[in-house]
Amino acid sequence: MTSRLTIGQRFALGGAIIMALVLAAYGAVGSYKTVSDTAAALGVPFPHLVPIGIDGGLVGVVTLDLVLAWTGHPIAWLRQLARLLTLGTVAANVSAGWPDPIAVGLHAAAPVMLLAMVEAGRSVLLRRAGLAAGIVRDRIPIGRWLLSPWRTWLLWRRMVLWQIADYHDALDMEAAIRRARTQLHIQFGPDWKREAPPDLVWMLGVAPFAREACDRVNNLAHKPEPQPTTLQAPAATGQPTIDGDDQLDEVIKINEQHWATRNRPVSADTVREQLRIGAARARELTKTVRAMDKARIERQRPAASEPA
Repeated sequence: MTSRLTIGQRFALGGAIIMALVLAAYGAVGSYKTVSDTAAALGVPFPHLVPIGIDGGLVGVVTLDLVLAWTGHPIAWLRQLARLLTLGTVAANVSAGWPDPIAVGLHAAAPVMLLAMVEAGRSVLLRRAGLAAGIVRDRIPIGRWLLSPWRTWLLWRRMVLWQIADYHDALDMEAAIRRARTQLHIQFGPDWKREAPPDLVWMLGVAPFAREACDRVNNLAHKPEPQPTTLQAPAATGQPTIDGDDQLDEVIKINEQHWATRNRPVSADTVREQLRIGAARARELTKTVRAMDKARIERQRPAASEPA
């Protein structure tokens, strides 16, 4: 959002514009004689028209560039053309005073100062137009660049790629993503990028879904952990107190809890640890419940494809 200029700022701006016009007029008059004399010395046809073509074209290009910047539709190549014409005028004026350094400075001062004022005005116009449209990025404080250059570069990169204009919004997004990754690391361990739901990991790195992913991670972290099944110790004969059917029922319950909390089927290691059974038996039970999951999904597909 752009702020209105105060009375003092308006007077200062008006004075700067008047000085720029006076400087442009002085530079045009001085440049006319210098460029025409140089063109005549080089044998260029119609030397008195050469400065009109160069300086007149420069004024037209600069004026058009400023108007387009003011309306928020700048053209990059037009700006480069204005710079090229200005440098040409500066070179022509410098050649007239060469090799005397004082003469060079006097001939080049006016066009160089005019170029600086035009560039400053163009930058201000572009920034005001961008702020009004909400597309200009805030500048990151220099202190942050000095104290934490690598993280600051990553923050700037995220602002550019994700088109985040506000600096504080970028900080909030960065903090939310780092918090979500820490929660996933706590819940799923060091290999959380493989253990966590794949869509959730993907959403954390994509701009339109990052905020939703952070909310999902927060909800996932606050869900109560499934309570492990409490089993009695094995009898003295070494036989477990839970028979085969009871073990399968327990695995089915554990698998349902695993789907609800982690969005994936239970593993054989989890079954072995919670039921305190052998690895072979755990793999057998896990294979059975996964086959049941597959059969249930196959049954749901025809029902979903039928027209309502």
